[in-house]
Amino acid sequence: MEENKDWRDIYFSRDYYLYLAKHLTPERTRKEVDFLESTLAIKRGYLILDLGCGFGRHTLELGKRGYRAIGIDRSEDLIEIAKEEAKKEKVFNVEFYIMEYKDIEKLGYKFDVVFSLYTSFGLSTYEEDKEAIEKVYNILKKGGKFLIDIENRDALLRYFIPYSWDILNDYILLTEHHFEPESGYYISNRLVFDLKNNTKKEFVRKIYLYTPSEIAHILEEKGFTIEKFIGDYDGKRFHIGSRRLIVVGTKK
Repeated sequence: MEENKDWRDIYFSRDYYLYLAKHLTPERTRKEVDFLESTLAIKRGYLILDLGCGFGRHTLELGKRGYRAIGIDRSEDLIEIAKEEAKKEKVFNVEFYIMEYKDIEKLGYKFDVVFSLYTSFGLSTYEEDKEAIEKVYNILKKGGKFLIDIENRDALLRYFIPYSWDILNDYILLTEHHFEPESGYYISNRLVFDLKNNTKKEFVRKIYLYTPSEIAHILEEKGFTIEKFIGDYDGKRFHIGSRRLIVVGTKK
């Protein structure tokens, strides 16, 4: 591991893209954007912000559908890939910026919809997440919607698996998981073996697992009205065994 470097900058690097890109298929991305369109009632002319866009797959798909979308992420590597993909696929109505969530007001726009998918919240501290949600409220238009998608703590712990492995493309992933009940953090130590280049890298992923009441409390505290809880991208209602915890809030 690299000393004194934020784990997020190591984990969310170009390596992350290389071993996940083919796993996250275009079909999967299209279905997830279908879900966003339906759940958030996205209309032509809306300005959309993808918070923690990674390598831009949802932002780009929205752009292909004719929407104006902006993606931000703290990872220079992933934003560079997103810009490369936009250029390659000739998607010109999207923008990508390297940016921390706390700085989103610097974009200078008022958005109709903001979304954050796949546990971008929980990667920072509790106080940083609260600040980010306040900033989202500030940049939304009145009546604008904010969707947060995070892992469902109850299901993750109910079906807890201490070790897992997977083969993705030319990579073997071995992961050890553990949960810290005192702090609420779920930590994954991952070894990635690159079969093509015969190399090995170690990554750490640390996320705070919010309960439904915790995330709802923060949203309401910052001014949002909770519209609904959803359990996955199929739109089904949230329950204790749901794979995801998706919360939709509306700016009053």
